Amino acid sequence: MSGITLYSFSLSGNGHKIRHFLSILGLQYELKLLDPHTQEHKSKEFVALNPLGQVPVLVDGDAVICDSNAILVYLAQKYDADNTWYPEDVLLRAEIQKFLSMSAGEVLNGPNLYRGIKVIGKPGDLEQTYDKTINFFVYLDKHLSDRDYLLGAKPSIADIALYTYPKLAVKAGVNVSDFPHIAKWFARIESGLSYVDAPEK
Repeated sequence: MSGITLYSFSLSGNGHKIRHFLSILGLQYELKLLDPHTQEHKSKEFVALNPLGQVPVLVDGDAVICDSNAILVYLAQKYDADNTWYPEDVLLRAEIQKFLSMSAGEVLNGPNLYRGIKVIGKPGDLEQTYDKTINFFVYLDKHLSDRDYLLGAKPSIADIALYTYPKLAVKAGVNVSDFPHIAKWFARIESGLSYVDAPEK
């Protein structure tokens, strides 16, 4: 096998993170969009790549990497020779891991699920997930009040991991004007020449 292939859904926020980072790194890849309505991600062929039947999955030559956070770490370590996006400093890496965990915790159960219930029709308690989303936005806005990016003056894969679902939550109805530091953070990320638009909904 050769080259990079990304398996995703068209509306996947986690898939967007990877497309965004691949663009930043200037990497060419083939995008294979699966159809969730026909359960293509549960097909025998796809489950052979990821037994959990989840996207995104990145195939790079003979390497198969599942989970968006794992893919971000892999791409940064393999293709970012200057360690710009995943600095070698142990404390910075610990801080990045904290935010990666948030993306799979607070963000998953707040902004991600809020958008999923309201826009995509996933089951769940909209009011409860809205409250969790606002609680996370309050935390994030305060954290960004004295820095440009999550780690400070420069972006890292932590910013890539956390950006998409809060942005999609805003598209779904959260008023970002209540969170000026998040709004400025969005704008900084979106002003990058390699920015890839998040899904429309």
